[in-house]
Amino acid sequence: MATQYIYKRDATRLFIAISETGKKFNIYLPVESNPIINNVELPITIINGCISSYCFKWNNKRYTCIVKSKEQNKYTILVNGVEYKFSIESISSYLRRKLLSTEESAKIQNVLRAPIPGKVIDIYVSEGDLINANEPVINIESMKMQNEYALPVNGIVRKIYVQRGQSVMKDDVLIEIDSIDE
Repeated sequence: MATQYIYKRDATRLFIAISETGKKFNIYLPVESNPIINNVELPITIINGCISSYCFKWNNKRYTCIVKSKEQNKYTILVNGVEYKFSIESISSYLRRKLLSTEESAKIQNVLRAPIPGKVIDIYVSEGDLINANEPVINIESMKMQNEYALPVNGIVRKIYVQRGQSVMKDDVLIEIDSIDE
């Protein structure tokens, strides 16, 4: 019996923040747990009731955020008096912009191909699911052994080319994702 994985992540709650120095932050705001920034869940508590600002608590320290300016998706934010500039993008706008500038060689790592011939036992994801790098997405049986396979990048499942029970040959395309990594 294959391991079951539950992908409950909602891509509409994922944002990409890019600082003016070019540092990228993947920010996921799940409903059921703490914020996840660059795949690390942080014990951040949002404080409600702050007037004309946003407040949160992290490591027993209170932070006050004031949006100083906003122009399209570019924000200037004061956090406890220190100014930061970010461009904030939704996952769809980030992927659209990246797709327009992506080279063909970069797309290759976003495709999972069958490493060996076999039979698809289970597919753990659906099209549109958000996946983390190296999380199993498919299980293939070959020579009476079941193997789980993953992609080395974070992203959203664009297309699944196979079905459960289907036989695959070596190098058949199994799953394609839109990467949110650099």
